[in-house]
Amino acid sequence: MPKSKSAEKKDKPSEKYVIIHSDRGSIKRVFEIEGSLAEAVKKAALEALQLWNPESSDFVVMRDNYTKTLKLPLTKEEYEFYSRFELRRSSKQAEVLIPIFIASFNNEWRETDYYDNEIFIIAPRLSDEDIEELKRRAMSATSEEQLEESIEDLGGLEEDLEEVEE
Repeated sequence: MPKSKSAEKKDKPSEKYVIIHSDRGSIKRVFEIEGSLAEAVKKAALEALQLWNPESSDFVVMRDNYTKTLKLPLTKEEYEFYSRFELRRSSKQAEVLIPIFIASFNNEWRETDYYDNEIFIIAPRLSDEDIEELKRRAMSATSEEQLEESIEDLGGLEEDLEEVEE
């Protein structure tokens, strides 16, 4: 007889996930939640939904991967942890693709470019070093610099267009 959904949940151990909240190039907060990956993503998306202004922004939740290179040999604990994900091995190192999700709820379109002002990154609880890397990525994704670089690119394109028109 098939197990009920509640029995399946009891059989699967609860895991920890980290939520990184980045707003305009700075980290507002980092917090952990327990549950399955789907539950963690849904909880974070619900919180992002409360912060979202549908009159000025799109609401998007995307799946992505965080790639980590591991030195061989792996310890038993490392193998047990990383084997849950897509783990590949070469002769001298291993590479693991760890699923992460990005909830973008404060963003804008300028011309044809899309900019994130505020996001959540949802990821399995990783090492402090990996969390710091994800924080850097979140800050970079929401920084004013990414906006300024795109504006500079547009300025260069406008100059090129003017030269072509002459």
